Amino acid sequence: MKRYVQFFSALLFIVFFLACNERNNDEKNPYDIPHTIGKPMVVQDISPKEGGLGTRVVVSGSNFGNNKEKVKLFFNKKEAFILKIQDNAIYAMVPKQPGELSTIKVVISEKKEPENPFQGIEAVLENIQFKYHLKASVTTVAGIAGVNTSQDGTALEGTFTRPAKVAVDNIGNTIMVSDDFGKKIRFISIKDNKVTSLLSGLNQPWSCIFNHDYSSFFVLERNTSIRPLLFYGFYKTTNWLDPKIFYDQKDELNNFLVGNKTCSGLTSGNNYVYLLTQDGARLFRIEQSSGMIELIGENMNLGNWAHITYNKKNGYIYACTEGGGQVFRFNPNHIPAGKSKPHITFRDTEHIAGSGKGSAIEGNGIYARFGGLEDITSDHEGNIYLADYTNSIIWKIDEDYNCTVLAGVPGSKGYKDGKPKEALFNSPYGLASTPDGIIYVADTFNYVIRCISIQ
Repeated sequence: MKRYVQFFSALLFIVFFLACNERNNDEKNPYDIPHTIGKPMVVQDISPKEGGLGTRVVVSGSNFGNNKEKVKLFFNKKEAFILKIQDNAIYAMVPKQPGELSTIKVVISEKKEPENPFQGIEAVLENIQFKYHLKASVTTVAGIAGVNTSQDGTALEGTFTRPAKVAVDNIGNTIMVSDDFGKKIRFISIKDNKVTSLLSGLNQPWSCIFNHDYSSFFVLERNTSIRPLLFYGFYKTTNWLDPKIFYDQKDELNNFLVGNKTCSGLTSGNNYVYLLTQDGARLFRIEQSSGMIELIGENMNLGNWAHITYNKKNGYIYACTEGGGQVFRFNPNHIPAGKSKPHITFRDTEHIAGSGKGSAIEGNGIYARFGGLEDITSDHEGNIYLADYTNSIIWKIDEDYNCTVLAGVPGSKGYKDGKPKEALFNSPYGLASTPDGIIYVADTFNYVIRCISIQ
């Protein structure tokens, strides 16, 4: 009898639970309603009012609607990631580095399908700003400061003869280093805490880069005695082993296209690898799949020891020079009148920053002054970063061409981890960036790889 009572009680509980659940499902959220066109949209508050990258916030107000696709939330100019939305609240995450104090703005498209660029009605949170907490550090991720040998080992026990250039994948787990005096490509696995030699016996391996989707890695050799070999391609599908060699090719007059020109600049777009000669005069593009080479830039006159980066946000290539301390940009797809394919000359380049080589002066555009610039990289937000080896600092150039010292003490060489503005570098030659702006530095004459994380 007792067993039947227990069974009957359990059955009653299940029936009661299902009934309650059905009743709860019938209770609709009164704020799960569309935006009303023609009715004002109001932003009333944000909570919490301070935090760092990824902090969960709630922006309260009215007439936001319930369609995430039609709403954008901004902290100053930085767009936040929206988790959920209802007519009286937007649940979101704080974006990276919007500024110390952020004005909160909501934009709603009233079109059926929002257009690109996104446009709509706007509302701003009045009299309240969000305070951003900055977390910043410079750390050593591989190598031993002051030790210039070429030994494999754990990340902080392996050593480099002279780490000249560096490349990093999209999540900062795989780092490639051109150890040029060691004549090796070094592989750093953060996950496995190892430094290993990927390829040895090279002739001055130099600039290196991952391709657009991080499935390939390219590194050039700048020693002209090894021509017609130009650069190597490594592929994730083969665990970065068994590299493909890309060779120089001949024109219709049977002359090599690159020939005896030394190349110092290397970058990669969606389908092409780009090579820039050391004098900054000639630009080549090489199709990644076929290896076909085309000369697409002549008489560019960018300056001696030029380096390049492909800006994924706008499709431009940015170039810096060691000799001139200047930064230029150009469209690699520019086809002038009378031409059937890209052709870039000096008149197609734009001088965007740097007044000439000297001591460091922060400023906007050409009013800033850099030292000798040994490398350049960019993130997915369009920011540009420079390795200033004569001033031993790392620069940042934002989309408005504001040039500021990101890390290091101008004119002071040394080795010190810690806060970016207190950290010390020793003539850094190489730079690489993850898409979200974590910077890796080949701190060449400290013989280590450093990471600048500012979030």
